[in-house]
Amino acid sequence: MKNYSKEDMEEGLDCYCPETRVFPKIAKAEGPQKLRKQDVLLILKWILGRIKESNCKTVSDDNLRQINQSVEKSGETAREIEALKELDKIPGIGLATATAILTVCYPDMFTILDYRVLETLDLEPSNTDSWTAEQYFEEYLPRVKEQCGQWDCTLRQADRALWGLSVRDQIKNITG
Repeated sequence: MKNYSKEDMEEGLDCYCPETRVFPKIAKAEGPQKLRKQDVLLILKWILGRIKESNCKTVSDDNLRQINQSVEKSGETAREIEALKELDKIPGIGLATATAILTVCYPDMFTILDYRVLETLDLEPSNTDSWTAEQYFEEYLPRVKEQCGQWDCTLRQADRALWGLSVRDQIKNITG
């Protein structure tokens, strides 16, 4: 058996549960966000449930530079749509993953575009690939924020709860 250090253990826990261990540190960073390749890969693993060999292209030096430029731009007032569109164009990202990246960096401003939340909110189209950056800001984000107000919770809590309600309903459908 390999001899792992305490530092290895901490890194293993970071990779096991990045949402509670790594992402809060990114969100609390002073000044513009600066994501590392590992951060982007953890976001991809978190949102997609896997990391693929093709993700090495997604985190190429040039793409990482573009990702960080877009993340920084998204924190500026009135540049959010532009930044989201730029992230969407990066190979291996897409709109849903772009919203996940921005959610990690700015959890009080963004939430993840997800088919389960679309389903729970009865929003169409139900396929995230059919949504645009404009629709995300005009329809999706306001509906999730509306739930925040109704539930008196954070944007991230509302996102998690809406996703969880979809899972609950799926379980009820299976178990009767």
